[in-house]
Amino acid sequence: MKLLLTNDDGVDSPGLRALAIALHEQRNCINVVAPEVQRSSIGSARTYDKPLRLVHRSLGYSMDGVYTVDGTPADAVFIGVNKFKPDIVISGINLGENVGLESLFISGTIGAAIQASLMGVPAIAVSVVVPQDKKFINSGIPIEYFKIPSLVTATIIQSIEETGWFSGIDVISINSPDPSAWSGEAVISDMLSRKLFREELMEARDPRGSPIYWRWGHELEELDPNSDAYWLYKRNALVITPISLMREKKDMDLPRLFEALNKVSGKVIK
Repeated sequence: MKLLLTNDDGVDSPGLRALAIALHEQRNCINVVAPEVQRSSIGSARTYDKPLRLVHRSLGYSMDGVYTVDGTPADAVFIGVNKFKPDIVISGINLGENVGLESLFISGTIGAAIQASLMGVPAIAVSVVVPQDKKFINSGIPIEYFKIPSLVTATIIQSIEETGWFSGIDVISINSPDPSAWSGEAVISDMLSRKLFREELMEARDPRGSPIYWRWGHELEELDPNSDAYWLYKRNALVITPISLMREKKDMDLPRLFEALNKVSGKVIK
C-alpha cells in the first residue's frame, strides 16, 4: 500500500522512526513528510502567510522518501497527499497520549489525520503514553518502547490491505499505554472524555521584569466512566477511537475493527 507518514513532534522523533520501520517491513511504499521541528498542540492549523519549503532528508533508514516542511502537521499532509497520492495517511507515533475531547481540536497528531480525511484520504493517528519529562522532546526513548503501537498499526494496515478501509469511519485514533504498564486489555471507545486537566494560569517575570505566562495543569483524578481517558489511565488498556466527521455510530464498521484488534490482544472489550 502507499502510505504517507507524518507527525507533530518533528521529523527526528523516535516514534516516527519506529513506525516507519515497522510499516516498511510489511513492504509498504512509504513516504514521510513531517514538520522540521516540534509543532505539538497546534491542531489542524494551516500556513497561509508564507510559502512552504520541502527539503529532502536522510534519516539512516530505508524509505521511499523522507522530507521536512517548514510548516504545520496539516501543511505536511496537504503537501504529501498532493505529491504522493497515498492510500492512507498515518500520523505518529506521538510522544504522549491524545485522549479526550480537547485532543480532537488541539493535537497536531490528530489534526494531521483530520486534514487527510478532509482531503478524502482515510487516516490513522497513533499516540503512546510517555514519561512526563519525555514529552515534547525527541531523545532518550528507545525504539523498542514503541513496539505495541507499531504492531497495532501494522495489524490494522494489514486488515485494510486485505478487505479495505472501515466504512463509516474517517479517522482511527490509537492510544497505547506505557508498555511496562499495559494490562493486556484493548477497547474500542468512541466516548471522548470531556475534561482531563485542571488548568491554571501561571504568572512569572522575564529577566527584564516584564510579566510572562504559562498555561499548565494537572490531570484530574476522576474521569468520565468508560471514556477513552478512563480506559487508558485507570485500566492501562490499549484504546482505539473511531472518529466520524459526518456519520453516526450505527454506520461504523466496528466488527472488522474488533477483528483486527483481536489479533493483537486476547482481551478485547466490547
